[in-house]
Amino acid sequence: MGLKKISTRQLIIFFCIYSFSIKFLTLPQLLSRGAGNDAWISALVGTIIELLLIWLVLNVLVKGRDSDIYSDLRNKLTGVGAKSIILLMFLLLGLQLLILMWTSFTLTNENLFASINKHLFILPLLVFGVLFCFVPARAIFRSGEVFYILIIVALALSVLPVIPQMRPAEVTPILANGFGPILNTVYRNLIYFESVAFLLIFSGDIKLDKDFKKKFMSIAALIGIFFVFFVFMFQSLFGPLAEYKSIAIANLAIYTKFLTQGGRLDWVLICIWLLLLLLRFGVTFFASFACIRYIFNLKHRAGYIGFGIAISLYFIFLFVLNTKTRLDNFIITVAPVIAAIFILIPLISFLCAILARSKKKTSRKEVENV
Repeated sequence: MGLKKISTRQLIIFFCIYSFSIKFLTLPQLLSRGAGNDAWISALVGTIIELLLIWLVLNVLVKGRDSDIYSDLRNKLTGVGAKSIILLMFLLLGLQLLILMWTSFTLTNENLFASINKHLFILPLLVFGVLFCFVPARAIFRSGEVFYILIIVALALSVLPVIPQMRPAEVTPILANGFGPILNTVYRNLIYFESVAFLLIFSGDIKLDKDFKKKFMSIAALIGIFFVFFVFMFQSLFGPLAEYKSIAIANLAIYTKFLTQGGRLDWVLICIWLLLLLLRFGVTFFASFACIRYIFNLKHRAGYIGFGIAISLYFIFLFVLNTKTRLDNFIITVAPVIAAIFILIPLISFLCAILARSKKKTSRKEVENV
């Protein structure tokens, strides 16, 4: 018997973890910094782009059942062309890993410890990522079924208490500077709106249930709508100070002064979001590992690849992007270019699927005519 595949339920749960673990932590500040009062409009534009890309990829998955991104690219493009696209995907995932490393460190250092050595924090984190390379994809996704209830708890405790304190007047005037800053902000933060990589990497491991596309698209749309509301709420609470709040949803817990008779409970929420960040880091590490395996045509597990990725990330973290400011500047200049090129991958995949489908129809007609 072959390995069991990822179910629709498991995929949807981990997609929620994938989205909430980074987008609701760092992106509100970045959007506020670029678009000011119109940050929520940037969130809306980015979400629409992301949903369109997800829709394209879901069509590819449904039309090409039991196929995967690697096989599709290998069959439709030259070996160099296919590996070039996977290399772009790997670079994008690598940038995400660096963002996740800094985000998890910042969340821990600012909210759980008075001071923590970043290298002593990053080294165990990288080892944790390497461990994900030694387990099947389905085992990773099954872990989401254990922790998904934490998302509901953390969101309820973080968001519901602050809704009555919203001040919509802080978000006005709307479109005071036109669409220019809004579109520029979306472009500079495209890397945060690319959940399609998550789908493409694991395309060959997904079991497509009935109404798969409808279920997944509905959940993705609900998350997108909630994210736009979240950015609007965040901006209405903090106003001009929103651009200085580096960990958005953690700042909400502190803002509400979530107290009990025995002390503060906001650290519990911080731990939940940190756990989700770790799961996102692990699955992203696994995805980058899978890309390298394909590029070098390695059929076995080759655990040394995971250690190679970890060492590379550590030296980049240590010598190149050793401050948050350097990382932010690097992401602003490099990530948008890679992400802009990367969004062509779903389009290419979609066109390849349509082409394959049309060829099948043509061959069937020829057989019937004979």
